[in-house]
Amino acid sequence: MTFTIDMLPANEGDALWIEYGSDPVRRILIDCGRKTAYRAVADRLDRTDDARFELFVLSHVDADHIAGAVPLLQDARFGPDKVGDIWFNGWRHLNGQHKDAEEGEVRILGARQGEFFAAVLRDREYPWNEAFDGHPVILNDTGDLPSFTMEGGMVLTLLGPTKDKLDDMRDRWRDDLEGMDDDEEFDPGDWEAALRLLEDDRAHAADIPVLGGAPKGQLSVDEVFDLAEEPFDPDHSEPNGSSISFLAEFGGKSVLFAADAHSPQLARSIRRLMEQRGQGGKLKIDAFKMSHHGSARNNSHELLKMFDCRRFLVSTNGSRHHHPDPAAIARVVTLNSEPVELHFNYRSDESALWDDNALKDAHGFETFYPTGVNGLRVQI
Repeated sequence: MTFTIDMLPANEGDALWIEYGSDPVRRILIDCGRKTAYRAVADRLDRTDDARFELFVLSHVDADHIAGAVPLLQDARFGPDKVGDIWFNGWRHLNGQHKDAEEGEVRILGARQGEFFAAVLRDREYPWNEAFDGHPVILNDTGDLPSFTMEGGMVLTLLGPTKDKLDDMRDRWRDDLEGMDDDEEFDPGDWEAALRLLEDDRAHAADIPVLGGAPKGQLSVDEVFDLAEEPFDPDHSEPNGSSISFLAEFGGKSVLFAADAHSPQLARSIRRLMEQRGQGGKLKIDAFKMSHHGSARNNSHELLKMFDCRRFLVSTNGSRHHHPDPAAIARVVTLNSEPVELHFNYRSDESALWDDNALKDAHGFETFYPTGVNGLRVQI
């Protein structure tokens, strides 16, 4: 049966089109990158008969995950009838509010794009966190990790975020909105004000541009070992910490989708999952979609040692933050005693560094790159 992941071209961000099952094929969409990713998703919708998603996950509000999602929600080719549920933690969820909190006296959700996304969800009546009864997509501190069986048999087990990560994001969200220009300021969660502002915001309208590529550098075999030993410096970004991450299991195969999650929190959740399932040793998975596009600050030695995994997926063109970091990839290829596969959805300066036969032979890994401009498909 089908279980594929298309890492669509999303510049430095994520737009993951997942298909599983057969007769019918089911779909999940994770994030929508920047506006180029919106183009890729819209083009794919045009080429797919009766395209419908069981779930659309907007993992967190960083622009490289959400900027393309705002125009997608407004596109006539998408729409509320094309998706079974949307997982997204908006302002009301960051403040412990529930589905209809706006109807009461309390209207306390970061920032501009998150407000736009939430406003369109509400205005067009999209399903929103229905699997959680409209409550936040969040882990409780105790008890079993929540699991959901999608139509067609895909099982999703939530690994993040935790309440403390959403609390941190709440403060960041408010600060970001207060930093806007005076003529654009509005209160957090004021969806009608966000809609009015969105009407004049061309950057988030249903409109689109192009893609790119790059050459390669060089590393020595010994440098890879040195990079792998670099001390771990953890990411403290509030939006990244608020990421929705989960384990997807179907047909005896499993993939961990980390979004931009913080390594320590993700590692704690994996330990909880292993204890919950009575498993020892390492978590066996068929692919790991690396956290934060292969950042060294989000893929720690501790986290990578927890997996028995052969496929590592990286979604980014290397612009802005120059991901994947060489240290993160070096950890992957040196911490695994068995050969691994590195799957990149762009050939960039950063990813092409690993397309080196001497490195592959010495460290036992293979590399996979797209052959065109449509991203990379990984068959699980």
